[in-house]
Amino acid sequence: MSAAALIGAVVALVVLLPARVLAHRRRTGRTGVVLRRSAPGAPRRAAALLAVGTVLVGLGPAGHLVGLDWAWTPGDAFITHAAGFLLLAAGLAWAAWAQATMREHWRMGQDEGERTELVTTGPFGRMRHPIYTGMVVVALGVAMIDPTYPGAAGVVLLLIGVRLQAIQVEEPHLRTVHGPAYEAWARRTGRFLPPMG
Repeated sequence: MSAAALIGAVVALVVLLPARVLAHRRRTGRTGVVLRRSAPGAPRRAAALLAVGTVLVGLGPAGHLVGLDWAWTPGDAFITHAAGFLLLAAGLAWAAWAQATMREHWRMGQDEGERTELVTTGPFGRMRHPIYTGMVVVALGVAMIDPTYPGAAGVVLLLIGVRLQAIQVEEPHLRTVHGPAYEAWARRTGRFLPPMG
């Protein structure tokens, strides 16, 4: 299962990052990636947690493949592995759909001086951060396909990172830029899941 988990993690990473950047560049002539260094405080902490969490999720099955004994066998391995594959596929499809829905307004990173449109259609009609939800579901799927201690730690760090990024970095920016339109959208959607604000 280690090889399957690692392949799944790599495929998800390629689809959600370089493939999205290439698609965005074809559409707009720009990459959509803001590479400048994060500001101190919440943005830097969120970026660090997201990066470390992502690495740990992939490091778990990679280390297991080369013989490191940092995995455990779940009580019902078949159900756990099957659920992991389903979560991986569903999370990847959901995150990719959310990225595609943003069209030319998709960005990775945040430019405080840029004013993109507020996207409220597709998965954004149900929740405010569907891409982050998809990312966490993908990570959880990988960790269930090949349960390892680094993988589990990566899921936890990723969860903390996306929450910090969403609540302390992106939402204040959206509130400032879009004002009442953002507030109205926030009242009728969940943050990461439809019933949860």
